[in-house]
Order: sequence, then C-alpha cells, then structure tokens
Amino acid sequence: MPIYRCRTILVILSTTLTLVGCAAIRVQPAEGPTISGAWSASSFSESALSMRTRQTLRRLDLETVYDANPTEVPAKLHAMALADPRPELLFALAEVYYVRGAKAEKKGEADAFVAYYLSAGYAYHFLFDEARESLDIRTLGGDDSPSVRSGKVFDPRFRLACDLYNLGVAKCIIAAQRVGQFDPRSRLVLPARDGSQTIKVAVVHHGFTFRPEEFGGVRLCSDFQVTGLPNHHRTYGLGVPLIGSLDPAAPGPRQPFYPSQVQFPITAFFRFEGGLDALHDRKAGQLEFVNPLEQQSILVGKRRVPLESDLTTPMAYYLANAGLDNAGYRSFLRPDSLGAAAGLHSLEPYKPGKIPVVLVHGLLGTPITWAPMFNDLQADPTLRNRYQFWVYFYPTGNPYLVTAAQLRQDLARMRSSLDPDRKDAALDDLVLVGHSMGGIVSRLLTVDGGDDFWKTASSTPLDRLKLKSESRDELRQTYYFERQPQVRRAIFLGTPHHGSKLSESTIGRLGSHLAGLPLKLMATTQDLVKENPDLATFFLEHPIPTSVDLLDPDAPTLQLIANRPRPESVRYHSVIGVTGRSSLLFERLFGGGYCHPSDGVVPYTSAHLEGTDSELVVPADHFHVHHHPLAILEVRRILLEHLREADQRQPVRQMGK
Repeated sequence: MPIYRCRTILVILSTTLTLVGCAAIRVQPAEGPTISGAWSASSFSESALSMRTRQTLRRLDLETVYDANPTEVPAKLHAMALADPRPELLFALAEVYYVRGAKAEKKGEADAFVAYYLSAGYAYHFLFDEARESLDIRTLGGDDSPSVRSGKVFDPRFRLACDLYNLGVAKCIIAAQRVGQFDPRSRLVLPARDGSQTIKVAVVHHGFTFRPEEFGGVRLCSDFQVTGLPNHHRTYGLGVPLIGSLDPAAPGPRQPFYPSQVQFPITAFFRFEGGLDALHDRKAGQLEFVNPLEQQSILVGKRRVPLESDLTTPMAYYLANAGLDNAGYRSFLRPDSLGAAAGLHSLEPYKPGKIPVVLVHGLLGTPITWAPMFNDLQADPTLRNRYQFWVYFYPTGNPYLVTAAQLRQDLARMRSSLDPDRKDAALDDLVLVGHSMGGIVSRLLTVDGGDDFWKTASSTPLDRLKLKSESRDELRQTYYFERQPQVRRAIFLGTPHHGSKLSESTIGRLGSHLAGLPLKLMATTQDLVKENPDLATFFLEHPIPTSVDLLDPDAPTLQLIANRPRPESVRYHSVIGVTGRSSLLFERLFGGGYCHPSDGVVPYTSAHLEGTDSELVVPADHFHVHHHPLAILEVRRILLEHLREADQRQPVRQMGK
C-alpha cells in the first residue's frame, strides 16, 4: 500500500475517533505554582462560582442550566441533598446562594439578606453534618478525633465553608438591619418561601450584663481599619465580630460609671438547628450574640468550636468617636469644660469578683493615652477574667491635691453604688496605675495627710478660719486625707516623684500661665479671703498654684509626698523611661534631665523611688513610656503577681456568684 494512502487512512481514522469521543489525552507543564492553583480551584468570589462548584454542577448536568437561569439550580441541588447530603452538594448550595445574595445586594434588592441566610445555613450543614460524620467515624474505626474525620478538614472547601458561613452571617445581619428586618434586641424577620407570612428567628444573648432591650444597632468590625494602635487582637474561628452599642432610648436603669455611648465587642453565631428542609423553608436557626470577653468558644452538638472575635476594633471605634482628641488641652485651659466626662469611668460593666485597675493619666492627657496598654492587657484571658479596668479623667491644670481628693470621693461613690453592703472583697484589692503626674495622684491615695499639707497653704489652723460649711468641707477633703485602705498596689510610669524642671522651662512657664482653675476651687478661695481679710495679702503674694507649679522640685507639697513612707500594706512599682534620642532643645523645652539619664521630661533621679518592690527601665521617652511593649509586659507581670497575693488574702470566688 502506498505511503500516501496509509497516511490518508490514519487521518480519517483519527478524525472518526475524535468525533466519537476518543480524543487523545495529554498533559503539559502547568503555569504558575501548583499548590496555590489547587487552592484557587476551590476559591470563590461574589460574582462567580469557584471551579470546584462548577465541576460539581457539571457532573450533575446543571452547569448549562445555571448559566441559562441560575434561579433554577438551588431547588434541584436541594432535592439531591435531601436524598444524599454529600458535602459537595452542601458546599455548592452555600456558594450559589452567596453569589445570589451578592448580586441582589448590588441591585439594591431588599431580600438579599435571605440569600445570605441560606448561604450561611448550607455552609453550617457542610461543617456540622453530624449524620455523615458518624458514618465516617465508624468507617474509620470509631476514633472521633477531628484529625481523622473523613479528611474533610483538609479539603480547601472546608476552610472556604468557614468563610462562607462567616460572610453569610455577616452580610445577612447587615443587609437585614438596613431594610429594618433585624432587631438586635430580639429577632430576625424572614419572609416565608411562598411569601404568605413572615418567620421570626430568635436573637439570644450570652454573657452580657446588658438586658436584651438595651442593645442598639451593630456594625461589622471588618468594615473598619484601625490605626494608631500597634496591636490588633482577634481570634479566628466561626462567628462574626461586631461592634455593639446601647440603645439610648432603652428603658430602665443603666450601669453606673459605664458610658452609655460606649461600643463593645460581640460575636454573632447563627445556629442552624433542624434539617435541610427546615433551612429551605427558612424556619431553621437561632442567632446568638456572644460576649467574646467572657466566652471564646461555643458548643455545637458535641463539638467545641472556637469563636472568631475582635477585641480591638470596637474599643478603637468608640475612642475615635468620643471627641477626646483635644479634651486634655481644653480641660487644662478650662477645667469645668469636661462636665460629666470628668471622673471615674469603667471600661466594662461592673461584675462582682473582679479586681479594679484604675488608670490615671498625666498632664494634658485623656483616657485615650491608655488605649495601647488596655488593648494588650484586655487581650490576656487571665487578666480580663479577673480584673475590671477603669479610667480616671480629670482636668490636669488642677492642683494634684484637688485631683486626688476628687478621686477619693469618686471611689467612695463607686463602692456605695456598686457594693453598698461591702460584700465584694475584690474591691478591697484595688490597683492604681499612674502615668507621669497621674502617678503622683495615685501615690496621694496611699498615704495620710495629717496637718502637713494644710501648713503649706496657711499657718492658721483650718478650724480657726471663718468659712461657709461647704468651703470648709472642700478644704478639709483636699488637705486632710487618709490612706485609702482598698488601694493595695500602685504602679508608677514616668512619674516625677522628686519633681521636674518642666515648671521652670519655657513650655512649663507658658503652661502655668495658661492653666485654668475650676470654678468650685475659685469660689472656695474667694470665700476664704472674704471671711478672713487677713489672708488677702498672703493669697495676693501666693496665688493658687497650678499642677505645673507643683511639679517644681522645690515645691513643698511635692517634697512632702516624696518623703512619705510606703505603707506596709501597699506595694509600689516603678517603670522609668530613659532615652538617648532626646535632643538638648527638647529637654530644655520640656525640662528634662539636661543630658543626664531621663525620658526627656523626667530625669531618672526623679522617677526613681526608694523602697519600691520593683523597678524597670525601658528605652522610651516620657510621652510613650506607658506604650512601650516592655512596660506593658511589666504591668502584666505585676498584675499576675497581684492576683497571687490577692488569692492568698481572699480565696478565689467563682465568677458570676
């Protein structure tokens, strides 16, 4: 046979085989990394299905149906899943509904949240298909370890199903809230499948001290990017981290000392109990709001599941919108401008059995200065389970004797309000943490005043002066004080125990001139001079000193405090900043150590305190010593030490009792 005829026959045969489906199979080197390619085969987007789900539809002869009319496919997939709830069917349903919800949301359709609800529900069944897992466990020999359960946890779709669940729940909540179908206090309202009625899915709350009717609107943590904090504390698992709020119109009493406008962390977990039919009919599910500060996991069947949480974003959102950016400067110039914002505030609702840690800021400061430290300390489960954090906000131009007197009164009100019967022993183990001048204020709560401090103001005994009763009480509370027995420990960060040259520096002289004094103190002084004319000359020559004046190393008041011995029942700790980055100009402006070891404002010799239980030097300037990682770790160490000593004094009570 001629060669050309053989070739013709081979071509005809090859073409025929191709037409009947026997095409040659070949392989060629893949482009790009094969591992990431395997992952991307399962990945999805809001506008298109993943390759894995496409393959599932293709195997079921539904791909062309989906391309022609996507709305027909879910019902067909659901019917197949009812007969055999294979994982690929459940995953495909979750993804199909998610894409449908995304498209509906872009079109502004009000029922987009229903598709997200179904997407999360099918993802939930994919993750927690108990019947199939039981079969797989028996097949594997009865070992119920998650590492051997049918290998599903190693399938990229398992990880993506977690994302689908979280995204579905998140978008369901926000989309439903947008159209008025979600009430964080009680329910999510879904239209029935046939549209004849509405179905109410319950919202329940776990671990909060707030009553359900107090809850306000929620926001997604993922909608915000936090700046200004070095660390972002979150955990990973199932659930949606939310920024919670309180409804200002909610009836009933509020938590005292807890700001009503505060935002707090929530993790939303949608529990889809019931079978696939109940989900399909939109009758399955219970939306649970969990307090991640109290609970970090949830039980689904017999499985303990970690909850996703975000503790940083809600705090940052609150602080960013609290209007405190310039409050420290405003209150320095006009002390009464703080109004109700001044005083003692809790950073979480009061819970008996937790030890208070009161954070006291320094000159020109606000509670915002504690955000980096609080953010890191709150993230420690041991600390947040045993401690409750408070802040003391005060106008820093006030003499620190006045500030300390007000803090004593606030602590007394806190105790009488929260624990009038004095049953909560944890309130007797209070810890003060003071930065800069806040450390001096804190130390004043640990010592007795006697007659010494009044003698710095007047040589005439207070009882011999003619005064209105309210003015006499004000002066007595300021100058005659006793150690607060509930204060067991004080931590000083960059505190000028022996003064600072700030008062005589350029900035200090200007600050002393501009610092305002509270109207109440001015009225008391006017009453003192009016009723005792012989003191007029003294006050004319010795104006009321500001906090800046009282930081002078030669100030008699400061010297009295520095020489007060530490009570045996109180622990002292120092964290001192020393930095080589401060320039001579910087130190002369702010009164630093003038080339001696200092943080640029407070020399080491001033921050050093004899007789402390510990001292740590960190490489930080004065304005960031309490932000330094080593300083925060030291505060954590001290608080853990405080727990051990507190437990020896008072047996640990079970939380919540």
